[in-house]
Amino acid sequence: MTKKTMLLAVCLTASASFAEVRLPTFSLNAYADIESAYICRGYVWDKRPYSAQSVEGTIGFWQFGRFDAYIWTMSALSGSGHSTPMRYAYNEIDYGMRYFYDLEIAEDWTLVNGVARQWVTNPGVRHGGHSFIDWWAMQTLKNPYVWPYWRLRYSRRPYQAAYWCIGLKRPFEILEDLTLTVDVFGDMGDSRTLGRLFGPKPDAPGSSYRGGLYALNLVLRLDYRLTDYLGLFAFIGQYDAVMDDVRDALKASSAREATRDFTYGGIGVAVNF
Repeated sequence: MTKKTMLLAVCLTASASFAEVRLPTFSLNAYADIESAYICRGYVWDKRPYSAQSVEGTIGFWQFGRFDAYIWTMSALSGSGHSTPMRYAYNEIDYGMRYFYDLEIAEDWTLVNGVARQWVTNPGVRHGGHSFIDWWAMQTLKNPYVWPYWRLRYSRRPYQAAYWCIGLKRPFEILEDLTLTVDVFGDMGDSRTLGRLFGPKPDAPGSSYRGGLYALNLVLRLDYRLTDYLGLFAFIGQYDAVMDDVRDALKASSAREATRDFTYGGIGVAVNF
């Protein structure tokens, strides 16, 4: 065998070996929307419209899971729906990193496991807002019927508090490019979370709330795929405080955003690469 033939054989072997190597996958997702109210952790923070934008980059490491990093921003479109003095642009900016691992249980049954670290900042609060650092844990059981899920959000700074969200979700493919998702979930928290969100109990200011389920939500969302990379979405939701102490506190509150029952919605555009 000549040297040229040997060199050609080595190159072909190396090329074949390289072709078998799978590189990590990359994806980029972003959206922008306008929502009629800002509701987070079972509390209506702003009863008037706001605009949100999000950018998320994901790296998939084959069977070892995937990692993503994101930034999410919100800007109030009115000053009359909340009691916190703040400007209209970028009231809140969140940064986060997440890791997900999919566990195949059976055919069409997948347990999605995730952990996350999130930084919540409030640059738009005029008199200085607290920055929050959260740890998240979450699971979703995807299957052909209904998807049960939960997530835990634990804050350590500037105070310790725990918040849970437990729900059921189901996507329905109405048309080839149109999907309806029904999402029912409950907001739960410990006594520290409820105290921070709703203030002192009106009937016993020095006592603590009991932890547990304090709000229920129903969200109906439509996603329409225009192209492989561009889509539109719209949703409508209903929020209801269900714990007696929380309803009493919201009724007694003078805050503009204090409400016990609220209907909200939003529309937006999403891109995926």
